[in-house]
Amino acid sequence: MVRPLWWVLAALGAGCATTSGVAPTFTYAPPPGTHFVRTVKLVSETTLVGSPFRQVEEREFVWNVAVSKEGDRTLVTQQLQRVALRINDAEVLDGERVPGSAISVDLVVDREPKVTEVRGAEQAAAALGALLRPGMAESSRDLLSPEAVKAIAVARFEMVVRDVVGHPTAPGSTWVATDVDSTVKTKTLTVDRIEPCGSTRCARVSAQYEVNPQAAARRALRSAAFFLARNGVNPAEAEVVDATMQYQDELVLEPGTLVDHAANFSQKARVTFAGARGAQIPVEFRSTLVTSSEFP
Repeated sequence: MVRPLWWVLAALGAGCATTSGVAPTFTYAPPPGTHFVRTVKLVSETTLVGSPFRQVEEREFVWNVAVSKEGDRTLVTQQLQRVALRINDAEVLDGERVPGSAISVDLVVDREPKVTEVRGAEQAAAALGALLRPGMAESSRDLLSPEAVKAIAVARFEMVVRDVVGHPTAPGSTWVATDVDSTVKTKTLTVDRIEPCGSTRCARVSAQYEVNPQAAARRALRSAAFFLARNGVNPAEAEVVDATMQYQDELVLEPGTLVDHAANFSQKARVTFAGARGAQIPVEFRSTLVTSSEFP
């Protein structure tokens, strides 16, 4: 589907802590001993416009997150408490059967801050794969691969931490993020306001995107190969006639620690393909990701 890498499986985030002050710049400084519960809900929908074909993938993950230190590095331990996966309203994975303490994906973060190691991705992928309902392992392989788990862990950290760290927290502050997804020309972030969040204060940060239409079209063609083949179009012969994409992000996070108390990411794309005979096939992609964190 047409979506950035972090949309593939689930959000594995950066651990942070609650503070009462508002730092002048966004700072990654999670004190050891911090722990909270993060809930992640994702919905991805693909529709073949003008036909009854529609595919919907729904995922929900609940992670117990804890922060500790390894020398001068930060260790973010994430234990899976619950997971649910549904495709077209059919239950693929039964979240109630997950032994939360048995599945953990951990990030090792240096002082830069940058993720230098992801631990447990292989074991987590194997454990999740074993929980799939009979007949679902093959179709869900890519969603639960070690590579997908590892990639999304790093991608989410970079999105929440890398794009804001070091920038001013004052309302109205605006900057352009670098090294973003290849389908994006520019990503502009703005601090909309400082607001209460639980016992502390958070910054609400929004992001606006300018999409690279050529790169988006190439990705759309790769992502829509299955849908094109299903409708009698050879993906190798298909061309992108038109592509429009809209991304919108919003984060609520603590300036002094970069804990994301809440996040809302949405994406909408409509791509029109043409086959060898010129028949046009419009495909619409919609994705939403919502996260929330609860503290003791």
